[in-house]
Amino acid sequence: MPLAAAVAGALVFWALWGVWAGLVFGQSRQAVPASPPELLPPPSRGDAPQSPRQPPVPSPDRHRDGPPPGIDGPEDAPAGRRKAGSSPDSPAVEDLPRLMQPPSASETLPAQPFTLSDPWALEEQMDLLAPALAPLTAKLNPYKDGFFQKLSLAADWIGNSADPADLGLTEVDTYLQVGLPFPLREWPLLITAGWNLTLIDGPTVTDLPPRLYLAYVDLMWLPQVVRGYTVLLSVVPSVFGDFQEHEFRLTGKGLLIYDWVPQRLQLVAGVLYLNRENLRLLPAGGAIWTPEDWLRLELLFPKPKFGIRYQVGPGFEDWFYGTAEFGGNTWPIERAGGVRDNVTYLDYRLLIGTERKLEGGAGYRLELGYVFGRDISFASGRGDFAPQDSFMLRGGITY
Repeated sequence: MPLAAAVAGALVFWALWGVWAGLVFGQSRQAVPASPPELLPPPSRGDAPQSPRQPPVPSPDRHRDGPPPGIDGPEDAPAGRRKAGSSPDSPAVEDLPRLMQPPSASETLPAQPFTLSDPWALEEQMDLLAPALAPLTAKLNPYKDGFFQKLSLAADWIGNSADPADLGLTEVDTYLQVGLPFPLREWPLLITAGWNLTLIDGPTVTDLPPRLYLAYVDLMWLPQVVRGYTVLLSVVPSVFGDFQEHEFRLTGKGLLIYDWVPQRLQLVAGVLYLNRENLRLLPAGGAIWTPEDWLRLELLFPKPKFGIRYQVGPGFEDWFYGTAEFGGNTWPIERAGGVRDNVTYLDYRLLIGTERKLEGGAGYRLELGYVFGRDISFASGRGDFAPQDSFMLRGGITY
């Protein structure tokens, strides 16, 4: 009995003492509110003892939870690492989920710059640069989005080697182009109104007017009747003359374009209706091959062309090219004595040039070429002759 009474008294004593200790500890924590972490920098190991009036500051290496050490003794916190200056109630860094832990310096900064021997790093860097490079590599649209399409002015000069008996030419060509849906936007009708003026220097060996002109309206329709197949139909009512005599003549062309490999290879076949004294119809066709974005081969008859892009930037492309073409036409003229006749001029041209292409089909170009196989013939057969070979300079701008 005495032993049982002693045990019961001890239990009551310890229970009352535990309640009292809890009340005292709770009042002490409410009396001293916790300060924000930034106002309580962690003390260094060499700091002087804290004043009795200041709340205990946790050590940067260990954190204690529970009642003051003088009651039940210290209770170690979990072994996790805590950020210096953090609140005592904040969890240890290792206790956080992996995605919530702050990254270390080794995780945010590469140990060394990427090199070409590290393909993954190079690919990652290019992916990051892709949005910035997109404007540089975007393909230019050859047409504008609207009714107005192009306004162009070009001029070329063919010398006569300062020989008054030979033939020199200066040509000025200008046109305005607009577009309409016919009847669909994907089947556009392009209407081009143009004017060409040819100024003649010499020759003294035959009688030619000082100037010739050509006025025309080109109606070109581009329907895509079957996916991958585009038809190009063009009818060109024209007026030719020398300002004394005038003649209406109809020209045109019809081509079928097959997009065999989209944006890489197109096949072209058709016919040109020139309606000249020396040439009425001319077959046309070939292939347009673009093996790379910087290389374009127009393997077409009668006007082949190759182009190499040497510079590209936001909204422009710079190209170097070479081409071959034949020039000339047929005009009605008034000869000496008021006699009406038709004159036909023909030549062949090899040209190299450079051009800057802009969005919507705009741009400007400069060309230098060699002109050979020149010939002047009259419908009457009187006064035919062959001018000498010459050089040609041509430039143009398109808006």
